[in-house]
Amino acid sequence: MPQLAYPQELKPLTSLRFIAAFWVLLYHFKDHLDLGMGQIGLVADGYLGVDLFFTLSGFILAHVYLTNVEDGRFGYGGFLKNRIARVYPMHLAALAAMVLLFVGASAMGAGVGSPEAFKWSDLPAHLLMVHAWGATSAVGWNFPSWSISAEWAAYLLFPLIAAAVVRAQAWSGWVLAGALALCVWSFWALSNLHYALPWVGNDFSQMTAQIGALRILPSFLLGVALYSFGRNHAAPKSWAWPMVAVSAGWIVAATMLGWWEGFVWFGLAGLLYGLAETSRHGVDAPMSGRVFVFLGAASYALYMIHLPIDIVWFHALERLGVAETSELALRVGAVVGVFVASIVASVFAYLLIEEPARKWIRAIQLPSFRGARSASPEPRGS
Repeated sequence: MPQLAYPQELKPLTSLRFIAAFWVLLYHFKDHLDLGMGQIGLVADGYLGVDLFFTLSGFILAHVYLTNVEDGRFGYGGFLKNRIARVYPMHLAALAAMVLLFVGASAMGAGVGSPEAFKWSDLPAHLLMVHAWGATSAVGWNFPSWSISAEWAAYLLFPLIAAAVVRAQAWSGWVLAGALALCVWSFWALSNLHYALPWVGNDFSQMTAQIGALRILPSFLLGVALYSFGRNHAAPKSWAWPMVAVSAGWIVAATMLGWWEGFVWFGLAGLLYGLAETSRHGVDAPMSGRVFVFLGAASYALYMIHLPIDIVWFHALERLGVAETSELALRVGAVVGVFVASIVASVFAYLLIEEPARKWIRAIQLPSFRGARSASPEPRGS
């Protein structure tokens, strides 16, 4: 069939970011008020939403920059400036919120968590975004930001990863298969790494402060390889949504039936490719709807600020007497409320902090960035 290019903005993938963030929030909120949410497999495996983010990141960055890498027009300085503009303002804002929360709680004699999670000596690593590179002994402060540190490592390596994928373009199918196999293998390898390195933990979801930068590399590579394959291999239009449905069903089955978590990768890859195909063929509704895409654009803020909201929300409920022994309806309403509060706060954070700061940083003209093609505007999903 004639090749049909991907559109500039892959709206379904932007919307998918919101689903991934919501999945992570389900995982982080699952143990509150004894609702038994953690007994639901899809919720218990919600930490895999981070790996979906990593794969999405590789795909979108390849979509924006891979052609420039091929043509020798990739500007590393402009690329890094755009990456800083993308992640650093909300990272800094969320970190500042946690510092203020910790100082305020300490002044009032209240606790916000383990002292090990709030070590002043760890702040420089957080500010430099290297706290998932083994620079800290434990995840701390705004702990979801470990994945941003991991993303930063992937950004620094992106030119090497992209160049390798470009050189193997003629074998893009084999590269994709190899990247998928590497993701599956990494789940097994990292989950067994504690036998050689006891300090890293024995649960894949613990691969954060210690070796988070390693956890991202297979999934990020998968995203780049998936884009490289997809841009030259369009599926028939009639296959797009069935691929999405089958992939989503696979993820639900793998998590709900207690399959080994490595099998989830096949569903994640199929879901991403299928949604990209719906965009390619112009059949991307409802995932291209304005509200859904906006929530996807604000999903990074949602992911970054949900921890301070979590702490304040449930400490306030405790003061009001809402506990595990309260009426079921009250407890359900309390947990629904924290999701609503987090989403509303993320919208304001996105509009008032993230977007203005991103535009301001991208407008900065530095000699090393002058003329770099990679300083051009990027799709929302990037």
